[in-house]
Amino acid sequence: MSKPLQNFIIGLGIASIVFALYGVFNGGKFIEAIGGIVIGASLIGAIVINQNRKSN
Repeated sequence: MSKPLQNFIIGLGIASIVFALYGVFNGGKFIEAIGGIVIGASLIGAIVINQNRKSN
């Protein structure tokens, strides 16, 4: 996977988490934000795991 694509996916993950938390702090329910947080964390986690496999 190319470095720009990895950076883009990490950016999407961070944006997903940030906007989910923004929704919670803006009056939304936490249960509604869990999906965005999980998606963001899984995107970032997939990149981290992929980088660890390449380094080993």
